[in-house]
Amino acid sequence: MSTFSKFEEYRLFIEDTARFSERRQTVSSTFVAVNTLLLTAIAFLVKDSGAQYYGALVTALPIPLVIAGILVCIWWRQLIFKYKTLVGFRMKQLMEMEALPEMQGCHQMYLKEREELYKRDAQGRKVPAGRLNLSELEGRLPALFIVLYALFGLFLILALAWQMWKP
Repeated sequence: MSTFSKFEEYRLFIEDTARFSERRQTVSSTFVAVNTLLLTAIAFLVKDSGAQYYGALVTALPIPLVIAGILVCIWWRQLIFKYKTLVGFRMKQLMEMEALPEMQGCHQMYLKEREELYKRDAQGRKVPAGRLNLSELEGRLPALFIVLYALFGLFLILALAWQMWKP
């Protein structure tokens, strides 16, 4: 049975953490594509439904897609923050590995990144730097799509109400 050196273990852990980050990017790309398709389908249904000829039922057809889009965005946002937690845990482990005596003399990139880019107070809490991290920015994208769905939904409800109560 062979054992890895601490440096080999560290290197493998970095590669595995990079795969998690790539997977998170793939998840976001997939969700952007799904939301684009849903919004396109909603717009197509609204534009070409012929609601003025067929009435309230046709106007209501896109509403399930709006609800589905909102649910997809909620799920997407949850995944973003689960990946943030997972990658954050791994980064913490990498920093702990860099602090080991066996890693002395190595560059210790993750520890230096934390010291330089993410300032902390005496108690170790993050000091606000006036900018958001990538996960927080990425988490705003599902919120933007939710706003778009809400606007579409409001438009559909108003159109439906108009169809039902027009003279």
